[in-house]
Amino acid sequence: MASAIDKEFPVWALLPKRETGVISFLNKYPEYDGRGTVIAIFDSGVDPGAPGLQVTSDGKPKVIDRIDCSGAGDVDTSTVAEAKNGELIGISGRKLKIPPNWVNPSGVYHLGIKNAFELYPSKLKERVEKRRKEELWDPQHKLALAEATRKLQEFEAKNPQPVGKDKLKKDDLESQVEVLNNLEKKYCDVGPAYDCIVFHDGDMWRVCIDTSEKGDLASCRVLGPFRQTRDFAPLTQLDQLHYSVNVHNDGNTLEIVGMCSSHGTHVAAIAAAYFPDAPEKNGIAPGAQIVSLTIGLK
Repeated sequence: MASAIDKEFPVWALLPKRETGVISFLNKYPEYDGRGTVIAIFDSGVDPGAPGLQVTSDGKPKVIDRIDCSGAGDVDTSTVAEAKNGELIGISGRKLKIPPNWVNPSGVYHLGIKNAFELYPSKLKERVEKRRKEELWDPQHKLALAEATRKLQEFEAKNPQPVGKDKLKKDDLESQVEVLNNLEKKYCDVGPAYDCIVFHDGDMWRVCIDTSEKGDLASCRVLGPFRQTRDFAPLTQLDQLHYSVNVHNDGNTLEIVGMCSSHGTHVAAIAAAYFPDAPEKNGIAPGAQIVSLTIGLK
């Protein structure tokens, strides 16, 4: 029993490459591993930062395009503004400080806003909701409820049978406690709202999403269209959910491409993952490139 537990996990058995003849075929034709071909993955989205999905067996980029076909990541950025004193007023109403190293010859910025929960997979949304409630809601709400309850109890102790104005005051204190309890029961978090800034640097469109929610654009990544730059960044520090962007209609529409779940990444890895140092983990066609087309919804 101990020897069985000590054995390494049979990675080779994760894919039936031996049973389907893939291994013998590649041993005979090692360069017939999908190189020169492109596989479109119609699924819940492919994470460009996932292990095995960085390069092909012949050194080319693995994921060459990411497109959101669901519309969940679309942002209207038709609102146009120019910075004043190095600042913009975002759609959210926040002041957005423009970093001095941004290059924008026209001085024109396209502005939009996006509810982050529309981009999160369901499990990530649950974790973010829980964290936000614990950090943003519970401390103030619990303090207010405790204070209202204390005042009611003190009043009742001093006025066991209130009449007149005292009765009205007791009713008011009871109402405060009731309202606070009902607010807890009906708590609903609409989620973070991210200001989106699109501008042209003279060569290509650039996008910054204010994930700080404070207008601190210097702390946020500036991305170019994925098919041109293969830029991607984490959407939240709570989870390494990578997003990329595309820009359409002369800057008037932003497409944020995230993931609906990890399923699409799993499918892409089965099809074409490439691990230079662990070939037993490779997919069926490690030389193929990937185009991710997100069609799955949460």
